[in-house]
Amino acid sequence: MSPIILITGKVAFRINLDPTIWILDDRRFQLGERIAGTEGLAMELGPYLDKAEPDAKVTQVVCHREQGDAVTLTLEQARSAFLCFAKDGRPIREGGPALLYLADGSNKEQPISHIRELELV
Repeated sequence: MSPIILITGKVAFRINLDPTIWILDDRRFQLGERIAGTEGLAMELGPYLDKAEPDAKVTQVVCHREQGDAVTLTLEQARSAFLCFAKDGRPIREGGPALLYLADGSNKEQPISHIRELELV
């Protein structure tokens, strides 16, 4: 299992995310501060999507998974989403390298797991 999540598709720059190094990033936050009833350390996904410079026609983000079907989000949902990369001070292994939580908390019981690629379409 690779710890890398790719950002691909209709973007100016392909991005390789490595959640295992986010523990050192000052932008990390406690997920429970944003979504009640959750725990772990997380990062906002939006800045990484913006850094890839999506084409103006991009409206969706397809979450390609190592296990399970792909999940399609609107670009707005993805931009406001959080990637949980650690729980109890340890990297996410089960379903990792990161778990995607929607900002409204609607998927807090079943975050999107096993993400390998975020394709902007």
